[in-house]
Amino acid sequence: MFRFLPSFLGSFAFALLVLVIVGCASTAKTTMGTGGSGGTGSNSVSGCGGAGSGYNNTNGQITGIWLQSPLPGQNPGSVQVNATAFGPAVVTRWAVCLDDLPVYQTTNPSSSITQGIVIPAGQHLLYARAWDAKGDSNRSEVELIQVGPPAASSTVLPTPPANAQVLTEMQNDPVNWSICSLCAAGTNTTGNYTLTHFQSQPSLSGSSLEMYVDGPSWTNVLFMDTMFGTSSNSHFLWDFWVYHDPAVEAHFWTSEFDLWQVVGGNEFMIGSQCDFGDGYWSTWDSLGNRWVLNGIPCPHWSPGWHHVQWYVETISPTQYRYDTLVFDGTAYGFNQTWTVNPTTWPDMIGIQYQLDQDSTGTPLHEWVDKVTLTKW
Repeated sequence: MFRFLPSFLGSFAFALLVLVIVGCASTAKTTMGTGGSGGTGSNSVSGCGGAGSGYNNTNGQITGIWLQSPLPGQNPGSVQVNATAFGPAVVTRWAVCLDDLPVYQTTNPSSSITQGIVIPAGQHLLYARAWDAKGDSNRSEVELIQVGPPAASSTVLPTPPANAQVLTEMQNDPVNWSICSLCAAGTNTTGNYTLTHFQSQPSLSGSSLEMYVDGPSWTNVLFMDTMFGTSSNSHFLWDFWVYHDPAVEAHFWTSEFDLWQVVGGNEFMIGSQCDFGDGYWSTWDSLGNRWVLNGIPCPHWSPGWHHVQWYVETISPTQYRYDTLVFDGTAYGFNQTWTVNPTTWPDMIGIQYQLDQDSTGTPLHEWVDKVTLTKW
């Protein structure tokens, strides 16, 4: 999941089992965000970090890292890290990284590691990295690990003030919508996609938006509704319904939902995705240029319409926060804060949907309806 003009997100969605495949990531920033999800850190530390969404696997010989344990979310202070590397290269070095600092390193050649580590109380980011003899590396997905009680977070959506601006039925605005596959950073790209407005079936309102993708394995396509101009709004309540073709539900690797705002050269990329391949919801660390797996499960969906409600905020000129997600009536408190990345793009605001195919390249259909964005 790379991004169109304002976003430059990278999709770490390509995997075998639960592992990340090299070809899908984007060019990365070198420092992670600060705040609720792990404090501060630097990717320049020896043993962690590296170019290109956390890897520098220029020869493609380590094709993925599967972090088998621990799982994202609530964990004790002592965990067992189990990770396996895939690909033809011989792995010559490993590191386990906590908040972008190495907490374990070894130069014993092995395709897997098993190592206990101690994690202090609070929220942290955990991943494993492996190198080959040429110094090229790859890393696992980044997991949010919570040790001890999490910080208080709201599971109640706010009531917007009377003067809030409400954009309704955004799926019916063909002027501002566009499509891109190359910028979606899949392993492969396609020109076989469609964006079709005013669909009566399936629909809740009588007029849904249909998105279609057909490409080779691990193809991504991004569908964008972009509105140029400066916005002073800092509170966003995004409400929509989404429907997957039930015949191919098992072949959705991820279904991505992004809201972004560019103000004065700063990009607030408030991205989220249901990462079916890994089985969890993910949120976007904009400055760190990476998805973070949360401990909130997101298995493949049952047939029918599903209701997504996100409440997010920009809380300073340089930070944004994920507050509350309500999915099909079940509320989750996030309280995650990330830092923006600089951009040369003009001021704008927008929403995005992205479809990611799996290894089979099965064509995907997704519909959205009753898309409402409330801003204040």
